Amino acid sequence: MPLLFLIPLFTGLVTAYIFKKSTDEIGQIIGVVAAVSLVLGLILAPWQVQLLLLVVVLVSTKKLLQQNEYKLKQQEKEQEQFNSGHHQEVISSQAAKIEHEATHKYRGSYYQATDVSVEVQEGEIIGRYRGLPWRMHQVVNTPRSME
Repeated sequence: MPLLFLIPLFTGLVTAYIFKKSTDEIGQIIGVVAAVSLVLGLILAPWQVQLLLLVVVLVSTKKLLQQNEYKLKQQEKEQEQFNSGHHQEVISSQAAKIEHEATHKYRGSYYQATDVSVEVQEGEIIGRYRGLPWRMHQVVNTPRSME
């Protein structure tokens, strides 16, 4: 079995590692080189290696599909519990989820978004855009009332 296909394969693996660690624009070019090298290595590989890779991919996708089916069944069970009358506990947990969703997280700190009241006033600004009269709506922020 010729081992020539390993050269682009290992080149692809090394460049994929560099692509993963790189954050600048050169990383994108390296990512393209990695993808091309991996594809070229798999094309040059003997049929036994290609068959082995195909079996590995099929087995792994089967496991992923089983995990997704398990999650789907769990969601169906939760929906049945909600519909059957045990929804009091679910409602309390949903209220906690809603409170958690009301707070936002930005760079490690939590905050709650404030409601900003915006008033749209019709104001005509005289102007022309490509030879046609142009009308624009002016947006004015109004102070928030404390009621």
